[in-house]
Amino acid sequence: MNSHRKNKISLVAVVLAAAMTVAACGSSSTDTVSTDTESAPTTSPAVTGTVEVWTWNNEGDYVKVDEDAVARFEAANPGATIKITYIPYADYVTKLKAAIAAGSPPDVAQIPWAGEFRDIVESGKLLPLDDVLADGFPEFSDPAMNAVTIAGQKWALPLDLNTLQIAYNKDMFESFGLTPPTSAEELKTLAAKLDAEGKFGISVGDKDQWVGGDLWFAQLPYTDPSGQALAAADASEVPWTDPVLVAAGDVVADYVKSGVFAPGANSMSSFVEALDLFVGQQSGMFYPVGNFISGGIEEKVAGAFKWDLMPFPPLEAGGAAIATGGIARMFTIPVEAQNQTGAVAFLRALTDSKGEATLTKYNFIPAWSVETPADASPLYSSFLEAQSDAASRVIYTSPVYTALLNGMQGVLDGSQSGAQVSESMQNAMNQ
Repeated sequence: MNSHRKNKISLVAVVLAAAMTVAACGSSSTDTVSTDTESAPTTSPAVTGTVEVWTWNNEGDYVKVDEDAVARFEAANPGATIKITYIPYADYVTKLKAAIAAGSPPDVAQIPWAGEFRDIVESGKLLPLDDVLADGFPEFSDPAMNAVTIAGQKWALPLDLNTLQIAYNKDMFESFGLTPPTSAEELKTLAAKLDAEGKFGISVGDKDQWVGGDLWFAQLPYTDPSGQALAAADASEVPWTDPVLVAAGDVVADYVKSGVFAPGANSMSSFVEALDLFVGQQSGMFYPVGNFISGGIEEKVAGAFKWDLMPFPPLEAGGAAIATGGIARMFTIPVEAQNQTGAVAFLRALTDSKGEATLTKYNFIPAWSVETPADASPLYSSFLEAQSDAASRVIYTSPVYTALLNGMQGVLDGSQSGAQVSESMQNAMNQ
């Protein structure tokens, strides 16, 4: 690739539309978000003391990104230290809300970019970052900025973008005479052939639920070619029982019935037991994979086999394969953070030129324009290609998102249909 060509990374219009929905979802967001909250300091006085950072990303190369930023921060600020606490995702939001309510939040908090984000913003417990991000930070892409904007103010720093795809064992496929599927029927046939060889199809771990939601999101580009139903339902413009939304759940249910997924999904963690099936070559495929975990997979595979990525296939052969995507990691500063100056300085370390180089080194896609590395790996190129038309994977209404996650566990164990999932989502919206 040409190292001088700017890679204009952006989220697709549907992600922008969904993000805009946050500010337009009735009057609740505009009316309940305080615009009088004191902003975080934008200047850089002497940084001292401990900066406490909370995140759930203790897998793959995110740890290396964090370690690099910590080392550079502490070298530049001899009187300061960074304390990073990794909290399992399943417990993260509960613990963060409890810490915020108790008046003892971390100085920097990673935050999910769906409904939980809006809930915490509306609690009035986060600092607006408009002035902060305008001084000493890169020029973040407009869609990324729109995704963190609620009621006209920016409440988080978007660090990087991601796409989710299926990893597949190229060596296993070749040995069994298999090729990546181009339709839903081909995926089911492929899984059956793997089963005949004593292998599982796609290993997924939904113990902490979010993967089930992403299985549903992954089908939406095909059941809703317009790409509008998700944002429209989140804005109460169409019901969650709209046929194209019901169909997304039914596609997953059909995959479950057809044996596409390894059994026991609800009892496996996504990046432990489910990933181990793939690394141990017990399954031919693994979902989900984004740049946030690719390095960790590469380390675990350790050259035992070659692997590549593909989106879920379209329902019919001949259609374009579309990945899902959005902001991967984003960070906030709570109102009652004790070291706000240190928090801003640490966020600058994550996003300065050396932070950018570290992100691209480990195949992360910064949320701002960067030069595509001349030595970009095939995987990184795949991420960039998939990002160009990635579809949204976010629901901002928390009760609805929770209903989706709970319902998809039922789909994965064969006890619920797409219609039942959508009905529970609509009931949650009505409450």
